[in-house]
Amino acid sequence: PVPRLKPLRYSYEKDIVLYAHFRGVDYFSTECHYAPDAFRGHARALLKDLEATRATTVASLGHSSRRLVVATKVTTKKLGAC
Repeated sequence: PVPRLKPLRYSYEKDIVLYAHFRGVDYFSTECHYAPDAFRGHARALLKDLEATRATTVASLGHSSRRLVVATKVTTKKLGAC
């Protein structure tokens, strides 16, 4: 298998949106209507609060997550359509 190339991996979302705007790339973001009640909203709010106190929080979490070792066989639950 060919590894995926992620050139904007270390970029902040704001920077990606600005890049898309200035390069003339159509950028849109849609949110699932279940999102406000989802637990990830609480995690997102926590991340935003942490990022407000220290701007490099999200990047640091991304770096540390790539250092974690995951078992070779991971079972996942199938998700339904939003």
